[in-house]
Amino acid sequence: MPRRPKVCLVQYNSSRFLARVDRSARALAGDGWDVVLIAIKDDETAAFEDRGDYVVKRVELRSRRLPRWTRPLRFVEAVGRTFWAAWRENADVYNPRDIYPMLVCHLAARLRGAAVVADSDELNLYRNWPWTKAWWWKPVARTYEGFFLRRAAACITSDHGRADVLVAEYGIPRPTVILNVPELREKPEPDLAFRERVIGDKRWLLIYQGVLVPNRGLPQLIDAMKRLDDCALVLVGMGHLRDELCRKVRDEGLSDRVTILDAVPYDEMMRMTEACDAGVIPIVGACLSYVYAAPNKLFEDMMAGIPVVASDLPDTAAVVRAERVGTLIADARRPEDIVAAIRALLDDEEPPRVKGERARAAALARYNWELERPRLVAVFDRLRLCRGDSA
Repeated sequence: MPRRPKVCLVQYNSSRFLARVDRSARALAGDGWDVVLIAIKDDETAAFEDRGDYVVKRVELRSRRLPRWTRPLRFVEAVGRTFWAAWRENADVYNPRDIYPMLVCHLAARLRGAAVVADSDELNLYRNWPWTKAWWWKPVARTYEGFFLRRAAACITSDHGRADVLVAEYGIPRPTVILNVPELREKPEPDLAFRERVIGDKRWLLIYQGVLVPNRGLPQLIDAMKRLDDCALVLVGMGHLRDELCRKVRDEGLSDRVTILDAVPYDEMMRMTEACDAGVIPIVGACLSYVYAAPNKLFEDMMAGIPVVASDLPDTAAVVRAERVGTLIADARRPEDIVAAIRALLDDEEPPRVKGERARAAALARYNWELERPRLVAVFDRLRLCRGDSA
């Protein structure tokens, strides 16, 4: 029996809530690839996880429990352990899911005679990380990332603006753009118990779902809630700003209208989203990776059938304007601009529900994984004869 070609994905986190990675892995498995994801084990995850279509193998980092200042040691240990795990897979294609695993994937591919497909769903020279402002980051990252991108068999990214920047920075062929969109789904019953629990006596329920980190406009969104007496807001996600945001809600006396919840599995999150009246995406264009982003939450809100209030950034605004599915925030650093955009949506002659119906229709027709999946599969299919199907 011919050996199935194998792809090994590598990412430097636990891979608990990353729907984009899960969709990619399942799509490749459905196309006949043997798929393994190498990730980092944390206290919430198992060393081995069978997800049906593919498996996750997590490496344990002993240095993870050391003080924060030892993070360079943690990276060195991660490189060694993930390289050993990736090399043992003897894959035909290695797929680093960020800048950090690039070295590991290229070394393993070189030793195994395999190909590399780089996934640049962030602009690593211009990311929302504090150390990207340091004098040394861009020279080091440009050299490191450029070296590996130019040697990759193919490169994919998540947004058209990001693809343009990668071409300009590295002179590589234009990456294949695969939008970070959800799978087609029937509209299930919304989680009305969740809505009842968090909306209180307010008329409208707003939702932000995503990471709780700087430059997502979250402190400003909480400040905006002081002027939105008929609205309740729920933030669903994880990130190092969580405790700070909880304190802000408490100190500002907004506990009756702002709720912060931990991240939940994807299906549960979508049912919660469907129970809301609008999604708020107040991303601050503090770095090019955010400026050129059409985030998954935009398309998830649309698939859930709710309108959006989103930052006026190129890739996001293009979708909102073209599909007429919401309003735009002029500057998410200003709470008053967030208030104005939310009021424009809620007080418009056309009810939010109608914009939500239009959003879902657009998601079903143009912004779903059934349309993006063939683009991903085609990239890997071009490499299929490297080893697997010729065996």
